[in-house]
Amino acid sequence: MRNYDFRPLTPDDLPLMQKWLAEPHVRPWWGDVERNIALIKQDMENPAIIMQVISLGARPFAYLHHHDVRTFAMPQFGDLLSGTRAIKTFVGDSDFLGQGHAAGYLGAALQGLRRLHPMLAAAPNATDARLIGIYAQAGFQKRRLAATRDGQLVQVMTHH
Repeated sequence: MRNYDFRPLTPDDLPLMQKWLAEPHVRPWWGDVERNIALIKQDMENPAIIMQVISLGARPFAYLHHHDVRTFAMPQFGDLLSGTRAIKTFVGDSDFLGQGHAAGYLGAALQGLRRLHPMLAAAPNATDARLIGIYAQAGFQKRRLAATRDGQLVQVMTHH
């Protein structure tokens, strides 16, 4: 198993986040870069949200955040118990695509999170077959299709 390093996202990481969010493999799924940077800045001050940069060696390459499903009014998670952690992630550095890193670091993150939380949940875009497959490789199971507040169709997946 590779040794992935998880560290808190800091304000110094914002230029890197901006670069990653603009990448052609990230932007279609995460949307407007400036809007996301504004949300990240806002969320950095919320202790209920854990935001992390993942590195291999000394090279950062991915982002992951998680929070209780009740932290925000997210209808796609409405049927899940409080204490369930919602996870969202992406590989930002395109040099790390297609090598199993996403499933690898996600699996490493899940080991720690499963000790603390009864269930984990993810809600990738329903048309993002690649990310749905990565979550499945990490042990998530499809639960149902659901709409977000803005009407986007997502595949709700859980790990328990």
